[in-house]
Amino acid sequence: MYIRVLVLSLLLFVAAFGAHEVMHLLLIYAVGSQGAIIVRPWHFGYLDVTVPALHAQPAQQLDVVRQSIVNFFGPFLAAAPFAALLVYVREPIALAALIANVVILVFYAIIELGDLLLEQVWDVDLSLLTTPEFNYGVPLLVILLTAATLGVASAIGSRRIPE
Repeated sequence: MYIRVLVLSLLLFVAAFGAHEVMHLLLIYAVGSQGAIIVRPWHFGYLDVTVPALHAQPAQQLDVVRQSIVNFFGPFLAAAPFAALLVYVREPIALAALIANVVILVFYAIIELGDLLLEQVWDVDLSLLTTPEFNYGVPLLVILLTAATLGVASAIGSRRIPE
């Protein structure tokens, strides 16, 4: 069960991450700007590794208020369809994978807004928030914990109580 949760969560992560970037782009247009989705190299902060990263890029820099709207509501609104599915999905593996991805999208909403406010409003550079290790590591941790939790719950639930 653990492996199935892990695989399905990772597959959903790809869709959720894409939806997150598309929502950023839609919001860039909604706040009156233009932009594009680009693939750019993203160098790890603590390892000598570069990965391709999908990113919604405004054509011109947005002010703090409009960029805050884009940063928070991109992943938050991308979570909405996944959260809506939680009402209808009853299969434990799919439910766990959906929950993990909703949590991940809310995590992105919080850190993207937090990073912007820390830098632009409070003049604090917390570079950890913009490293691939953190941006991919925390979601991977959420997925692993979800899979482990469901695996443990399944093992405990399948035990019979002695009579």
